[in-house]
Amino acid sequence: MTLESAIATYGYLAVMLGIFVEGEAIVLTAGFLAYQEILKLHWVMIASVFGSILTYQFFFLLGRLKGRQVLNHRPGWQSRVNRIRSLLERHDTLIILGYRGLFGLRAITPFALGMTSISYLRFTLLDLIPATIWGIGVSWVGYVLGKGADQLLVNLEDYQLWLAGAMVLVGMLVVGLYARHRMRSP
Repeated sequence: MTLESAIATYGYLAVMLGIFVEGEAIVLTAGFLAYQEILKLHWVMIASVFGSILTYQFFFLLGRLKGRQVLNHRPGWQSRVNRIRSLLERHDTLIILGYRGLFGLRAITPFALGMTSISYLRFTLLDLIPATIWGIGVSWVGYVLGKGADQLLVNLEDYQLWLAGAMVLVGMLVVGLYARHRMRSP
């Protein structure tokens, strides 16, 4: 089953739960399906916001309730948790509002926050802001990409020759750069 067919079949529940596994891909695909009128954009946005909230609440509570045990089983996380904790000591509000933009640290940040003394209520209230911005924004981007793809496919015949030429040029550039690199390598 493809990502698109899973979302089309299970709808908004797939969006909410899928964010836990593959956030942007799920929401972008759902936004694309909203453009195709398989889903409703406003419900995609709502499911995305709730899915985002649930996902990061889970990681916060995991850090709060089982943080030490998890770190004992995942020693590779220790350095990232320490880095986040040192940032958190100085900029806790900014970290909570902006951690969704920290690729590679998105799940570990609320986990590390859960291991601090920050209150669950404060984390939750502050986390509503980026969850809402992220859910609505990424859903909208998926919708707009769907519209752009639709327009591109409609006009594809007009641009076939240009696209083929561009692909040939890019291919030649890649081969030339690779050959140049190989010649310079000892």
